[in-house]
Amino acid sequence: MNDFELTDGELILRPFKLEYAEAHLAGDDAENVHWLSGGVSTIETVRNWIIRNQQAWEEGGPVYSFAIFDAKTGQQVGMIDGNANPAQVEGLEEGDINISYNIYPSARGKGYATRAVNLIQPFFKEKGYKTAIIRVHPDNAKSLGVAERANFTRVSETVNRSEGTLIKFKKLISLE
Repeated sequence: MNDFELTDGELILRPFKLEYAEAHLAGDDAENVHWLSGGVSTIETVRNWIIRNQQAWEEGGPVYSFAIFDAKTGQQVGMIDGNANPAQVEGLEEGDINISYNIYPSARGKGYATRAVNLIQPFFKEKGYKTAIIRVHPDNAKSLGVAERANFTRVSETVNRSEGTLIKFKKLISLE
């Protein structure tokens, strides 16, 4: 896992390492707290999150978290992960993997999230997942745009007990 990466020449996705913690914390803003994390992070909570994600990688999932880097500048610009654990993601079915992402404030609006979503899908297909899911709050216009630009299909709007109303997008990534 240490040297593993996915790239399309524009972005590089690497499994999170402890050395990425400070840049990740610096990218934690009110928008991330509101839409994704639900709470303000500290360096300790970020490191603990990275350690848990490293353990999941070592165990073969079902959570795969990546730091996103700009391939040209080397700058860490965000994170993306896939989570196939139905105990953590309400409404997942067998073969589904939920994709979540956050682009740091200084890097937003440059297409990184859509590129990362497209880049990560073949990896999840290789891991045996059949359907990629993106769940978005209806007021999160930026994230709705990412799902649409990545050619996900809007399939439902649901109310879930922990996150409220979410629009569910789906994309078939494997026919097997």
